[in-house]
Amino acid sequence: MKTALLASFLMLASNAHANFSTTILGDSRGSSVGNKDFTNNNIQNLHRKTNELVLTFDDGPTPGVTEKVLDVLKEKGVKATFFVIASKVPAAPQIMQRMLEEGHIVANHSLNHQNLTKAGMFQWKRILRQEIIGAHDVLAPYMASQTTYFFRAPEGAWDAKNARYLNSEFDVAANYRGPVMWDIGGNVNYDKNNEIYEAADWACWAKKMTVDECLKGYLVDTYRKKGGVVLMHDLRSHSAELLRRYIDETTNAGYTFVNLDQVNLNK
Repeated sequence: MKTALLASFLMLASNAHANFSTTILGDSRGSSVGNKDFTNNNIQNLHRKTNELVLTFDDGPTPGVTEKVLDVLKEKGVKATFFVIASKVPAAPQIMQRMLEEGHIVANHSLNHQNLTKAGMFQWKRILRQEIIGAHDVLAPYMASQTTYFFRAPEGAWDAKNARYLNSEFDVAANYRGPVMWDIGGNVNYDKNNEIYEAADWACWAKKMTVDECLKGYLVDTYRKKGGVVLMHDLRSHSAELLRRYIDETTNAGYTFVNLDQVNLNK
């Protein structure tokens, strides 16, 4: 009798879990499981010493700014990857469509830009579902032509348990690469002679630096590393002018541009 009751309990529990998964996950779970590709750590040191540059933009779309960035990219004939905050997408469908039509990559930068390492022990799985899988569901129509999806963690904050959970529970994880970090554009820093040797656009504008000053930091960092993945943000119009001049300067210095799907991200 005890054995029969236990078996019945386990069957009910299994059915309840299946119903919960179907309700919560919807179409985000596939019918087959492949090799999972969320990594335990950020993927770093991506494309240095190649004399190639990979442009990435975080935190858009931002009406009035992202269009200016797209104008520069179109004028210069350069493709980029846009790590999009998915909650911003419903208000900017035309911008998203333009990204697609002009050959750029749309990538996942979460639903609401939450730090994914600060959730409590009873909340972190729910937040991961919301911020990554929920974002994927919003972005999926704009990534339909891609065989690989890219993810960048907000603030670069990541934990190995996040990868283990996503990879074990969500089949769509098999098509993701990430979290993808960057080589150039993470900080504003000066050497002992007070010469700038690296810059980040968001920090430049917060410090009220000029485009010239910010550009110098990007260029010194680029030439020191001889290429790599470049981080900018489509949040402020200054970044569009920075982008224009950065492309011109690096092209004149012999650098070429590739997009993220041309970079080897094998771990």
